[in-house]
Amino acid sequence: MRNLWARYVAGDPALVPLCPWPWPEVPWDAVLARKALSPIDRKPLVEALLAQNTALAAEDPALRRAIEKLADPTTFTVTTGQQLGWLTGPLYTVIKAIHALQLARDLEALFAGRYQFVPVFWLASEDHDAAEVVQAEIGWGKVLQYGGRFMGPVGRHRIEAAFPREAQALALQTYWVPGRSWEEAFREAMQALFRGTGLVWLSGDDPVLKARAAPLWQREVQHKLTFAAHQLATSYLQKLHIQPRLHARAINLFWLSDTERRYPTPEEEALLREAAYTAPERLSPNVLLRPLYQEYLLPNAAYVAGPAEVAYWLELTPVFSAFGIEMPVVYPRGHLRVLFPGAPPLPEGITWKEVWSLSQSRLRTLLTQLYEPHLWTEIHAWWAKHRPPWEELCEKPFLGQAARALERFWQKWYETLARATHKTAYAKHRAHIEQILAYRRQVEPEGTFQERRLNIHTFSPENPTSWVYRWLSTLRLRPAEWIIDTYPIEG
Repeated sequence: MRNLWARYVAGDPALVPLCPWPWPEVPWDAVLARKALSPIDRKPLVEALLAQNTALAAEDPALRRAIEKLADPTTFTVTTGQQLGWLTGPLYTVIKAIHALQLARDLEALFAGRYQFVPVFWLASEDHDAAEVVQAEIGWGKVLQYGGRFMGPVGRHRIEAAFPREAQALALQTYWVPGRSWEEAFREAMQALFRGTGLVWLSGDDPVLKARAAPLWQREVQHKLTFAAHQLATSYLQKLHIQPRLHARAINLFWLSDTERRYPTPEEEALLREAAYTAPERLSPNVLLRPLYQEYLLPNAAYVAGPAEVAYWLELTPVFSAFGIEMPVVYPRGHLRVLFPGAPPLPEGITWKEVWSLSQSRLRTLLTQLYEPHLWTEIHAWWAKHRPPWEELCEKPFLGQAARALERFWQKWYETLARATHKTAYAKHRAHIEQILAYRRQVEPEGTFQERRLNIHTFSPENPTSWVYRWLSTLRLRPAEWIIDTYPIEG
């Protein structure tokens, strides 16, 4: 997956058949022109969004204005989405929302007076993988667990009084009130973080929107378009020695109710066909069809995607073509790492951003060299000055093999000198080097990522909203790039 992400970000020509739009040079004018050729029925979309966000829009004029802008045929969306994690889930949920908001603002500035852009966050309310939403890690190893019992889609789950005592002190816990739906709690918690920004919350678990998408369900049940089209992408990826991430089924829909989300059995195909026409709200798209559902509903210019999502979207290009739906720009999200207080000073020649590009052992070696750079300069100069002239020896055919052996010996001798130099320099600066390494482990242990594990309460247990507002005003996320925030933790 990371390999595919890296290749996509780099603009690998081999991926062009699977890319809906060129990356990284995106022809935004062409994207919007083609989107305009496939108009959507905006009135039911606006009505559904206003209904979903009635209470929130009443208190947030920016949210209401953003929804109402979607009635204008010159307005497009920039979308991202995520599962409904307790307390908003891992940090990358917030990062994706920030990046979608910033991209929408950038595009609006780029097309000032021609097009408008509304950022939309798709709530994965119909997901049924409860294990991925019931934990909150508020510090390395400090994992809190919700103990309620999920039976169907996570968004419909009625919250139980099953939270650990430690959660009560966390700011966003106020939204997880027993008796409310999990979707409602997540929506309001995210709204608290982004109030006033115009970020719109959209749940696909909506009878009105499902009725709009009924033609998708009908074509999937009758013609099984997804399975055949996905096989084209699978075959192409395998030729590139890339393992597909998705597995298509004959029909890629679930039965949906308050207590279940399950695949239909072969014997239920007639019932499934009937539901697609008469009760589309009883059906739910799986991971292959969900992006099509989203794009069918929205005038979407771009989807801000993480590494796994990029892999998923690239597998779906033939599926979109089969359904005749235009794909958005797949926009790789940026990354954020937060430095804890007390960062030790670094030697000249390295930044904190570069620290995380190295393994612990390689970092130790580099720090040792940076603290005593003159030692390595002197050793290398001595080695180069005294090395045997093996190029001259290689000119004599009968000495060629011996000369190459001498070259290998001399290279090993340099490595011996370097190890001795390293040992001396490390002993002299050991306290500083180990302090930096210990701090790195505290911020983010090797092999882990803050954004994939830690909840925003790790950094701001009492006022996470202020952190989001500060990130929005001071940080600029760039596609697929890491940025570092050095703001100290409260208290």
